[in-house]
Amino acid sequence: MNHSKYIILYGNSALRILFFLFLFIVPLTAYSQNFDVTVTVITDALPIDAKDRLKDFKLQVEDYFNKNKFYDDYYFNENRFPGGENYKIKGNLQFNFTGTNGLDVYDAQVLVVSQRIIDRFDKQVNPKYTILFKYLDEKCSFYYNRTMPFIKNEMRFDPFLSLLDYYAFMMLGYDQESFYPKDHPKNRNFYFQKAIDICNKPMTDRKGWSDPTTGSKPSRLQLVQELLNTRFDNFRFGFFEYHWMGLDSMGFTRNAYQYILNALEKISNIKKSEVRTYNIDIFFDTKAQEIAELFLDYGDKSVYYKLIQYDMAHQRIYEEAMKRAR
Repeated sequence: MNHSKYIILYGNSALRILFFLFLFIVPLTAYSQNFDVTVTVITDALPIDAKDRLKDFKLQVEDYFNKNKFYDDYYFNENRFPGGENYKIKGNLQFNFTGTNGLDVYDAQVLVVSQRIIDRFDKQVNPKYTILFKYLDEKCSFYYNRTMPFIKNEMRFDPFLSLLDYYAFMMLGYDQESFYPKDHPKNRNFYFQKAIDICNKPMTDRKGWSDPTTGSKPSRLQLVQELLNTRFDNFRFGFFEYHWMGLDSMGFTRNAYQYILNALEKISNIKKSEVRTYNIDIFFDTKAQEIAELFLDYGDKSVYYKLIQYDMAHQRIYEEAMKRAR
């Protein structure tokens, strides 16, 4: 995608040049990717001895994310501008342990949440964050022992560490999507492809990884395959437009509202034409409240009727916001 095609909406040449610099130069130079992950552990369903074996779990998983390098310097931190090294993806992983074999194999539900700062003009004094990816994985089963080596190795499959790698790359992929359109040289599916490569590695138990699903929850393979399906290209373009052209431009240009509406329309149209839309459902589940709040000061309450058309599953949220809109 050529960023310059968005600039034609602006009236004078000075503003067009300024907006071009804002769109094209800043995102290529400002972001040195890294993680700031916090882990929560819930062990209520486990016996006392199993809880004791998990006493180092939280710190070990946090260190695995926060002390290893998952990003690629080609895609991030290319020019190492001052301040870029401080950019981090904020992540929260909640492990709700549901069972154990009595030794070191555990079943758990894992809630993964990633967010980034909204890249607004006032982010230094008034930082605000947006959630990019929020997903509950209900089918996690893995081996864990506190003495096991937490060594990152993408060449081999490990039921636990590969699970952490998978969600690291999903968080990175979604973060990257929010700054660059899918066909930009700094994107090109790099992290989503890494996630899909993990799903395709030889493994003895494919539960949760690539086993067929008949319910509303996809396998990990299905979740990322959908993102790489060309039928979902407009979801990815819309995701970029919503965040970079919309959220990040709030306060910089009134047209940010229109970019958000354009993005939501793109995403909504795909949902109307596809039988399953896992990532789009995740998007609206995650973003509905944020979207509703964004338009409180829009100045035209009728916009909420449009939002309801785009996302009927969250109609109540938009109706409640419309009552408060100014």
